[in-house]
Amino acid sequence: MAAALLRLRQPRSGGTSKMRTLFIRRTCSARERRADCSKRQPGVGTSASLDLNGMSALHQELLTGLDLKVLAVQRTAAGRWWNFKRVISPFSRLWLVVGGRATVRHSGRTFQLKPGMLHLVPPFTAHDCACAGRLDHYHLHFVARTPAGVDLFSMVDCEPQIVAAPAALEHFKRLETLLPDRRLPCFDPARDEYRRFPVTAEKPAHEMPAADWFEANATVALLLSPFLRRAQLHDGVHALATRQFLDVQQFIHENMQRPLLLADLARVAGLHPAYFSDRFGKLVGVRPLEYLMRRRIERAQYLLLTSRASVKEVAAAVGIPDAAYFTRVFTRLCRAAPSEYRTAHSAR
Repeated sequence: MAAALLRLRQPRSGGTSKMRTLFIRRTCSARERRADCSKRQPGVGTSASLDLNGMSALHQELLTGLDLKVLAVQRTAAGRWWNFKRVISPFSRLWLVVGGRATVRHSGRTFQLKPGMLHLVPPFTAHDCACAGRLDHYHLHFVARTPAGVDLFSMVDCEPQIVAAPAALEHFKRLETLLPDRRLPCFDPARDEYRRFPVTAEKPAHEMPAADWFEANATVALLLSPFLRRAQLHDGVHALATRQFLDVQQFIHENMQRPLLLADLARVAGLHPAYFSDRFGKLVGVRPLEYLMRRRIERAQYLLLTSRASVKEVAAAVGIPDAAYFTRVFTRLCRAAPSEYRTAHSAR
């Protein structure tokens, strides 16, 4: 596949799908996507190594400014009802299997969930999950946004399933103690309250004591660090833009809701607009205004999945006042109209 910038949604079993999820994760072939990321070497394929023991100053800056938010953490004894298709959410999931077994499918692979395993599902990753008997597990729903507003796990590829460290169970127990109110409203991703809870969970009614907040963030970081240790920073447009134009990324994140011109972005970069556009296009692979539009459509996807806002309201919220134009662009990039996209990801 030529440097594809859009991540395809996994089709239903026995059929095909043309709908795309725009949340940009990588530019690679299907074969590369199924490869075991832990076996890749730096410089091979399209990825550059993200090794926590030897990362560049920019990578350290990204992790230093990482905004970790726990949306839900709890232990659940699931049964045969834990059987969902085409689940897609704007947050990451981390499961620790305590007992029982289940199956999850995503990224062109099938994984067996069994005791002692940690499994990570990145944001906006379509997946199926099924339990034939029982599954005793902890689940952690979280976001890990960089200062530019892009989720860290949309910019890296890592092995989704690893053996849990001996302390992982205690880490989950401690998080549940620190965050007793961070629980799912229900377990069915198709239900309205499930889809809306990320927005509420990101703005808790009560602030945590500073020490508890610090400990919770550190505990989440301990659970995630094994995945990052052998992760690959891929050459998707988010990763490239962040490496080369971090200030521009942050500016877009903070001002996306208002009209932005090429000159505005160039001013942030400290470059002449024409030179900035050429340089951005060569280094990132798309022109600045095309990248801005992709960021807006990604934000629109999030709002469509987590709010009751009308298409016109969503368009205005992402800086596109013309709802008809917004619908045309959204349909071109996602291969589904906004209302169709919302409906498709509301059904099991």
